[in-house]
Amino acid sequence: MQLKIFFLSISILFSLSGFINSSSVFAETLYVKKSGTKLQAEASAKSRVVRELAQGTAAEVQEKADKFYKVKADGAEGFVFKFLLTPKKPEAKDAGGGLLDILGGDSKIAAKEATSASSIRGLSPMSEEHAKKKGISKEDIEAVKRMEDFQVSAGEVDQFLAQRKLGPYGE
Repeated sequence: MQLKIFFLSISILFSLSGFINSSSVFAETLYVKKSGTKLQAEASAKSRVVRELAQGTAAEVQEKADKFYKVKADGAEGFVFKFLLTPKKPEAKDAGGGLLDILGGDSKIAAKEATSASSIRGLSPMSEEHAKKKGISKEDIEAVKRMEDFQVSAGEVDQFLAQRKLGPYGE
């Protein structure tokens, strides 16, 4: 009798675990890291773009693959490069961009506004003072300041990644 109850319990547990693991019941919600993130028709950066998603858009993960997650987001379904999603909803950095972001314009990111992982860091006032004390020329300091004003569009970044087969274009 106890053996029957044991097997019945195991059977129920397996049935429940299949139900709990079902993606339609407990789908994971991730958030889009940056505006302009592409929701692709297929799990390929070269596939048709279904739509571009805004920063902070909730993406309900349906399936996880190698580099792309199949998601439902902003009323559509498609694939997003997994490194463009985060478990914590990102906070808006500022209200800048405004109309261009709303209209999906080709916004540009200044080096000083980007993260240190993706740009050259400019001189902070403290670093500039240190450079002067170490005898770094005014021309070199000004050259670094000019680099801070360098801008690269999202399209240029995407083209670079595609040509070099990096990020979502990697094989």
